[in-house]
Amino acid sequence: MAIRWFNVIGFVMLFSALFFNEVVYLNVWYDFNLSTIFPAIIYLALGIWLSMRGGSTYQEA
Repeated sequence: MAIRWFNVIGFVMLFSALFFNEVVYLNVWYDFNLSTIFPAIIYLALGIWLSMRGGSTYQEA
């Protein structure tokens, strides 16, 4: 399986989520702002999907 450009974007998104984690945690813990959780879940799901997504396979005739 070759690594494609969208896999790299997914890995960068997941790596940057390590730093965003503290902001989301503090916002939810102190303010109990649940509207921050939903975009964070979507962001992580998109990052995981992009990092695991495979490209199209070419079939030999």
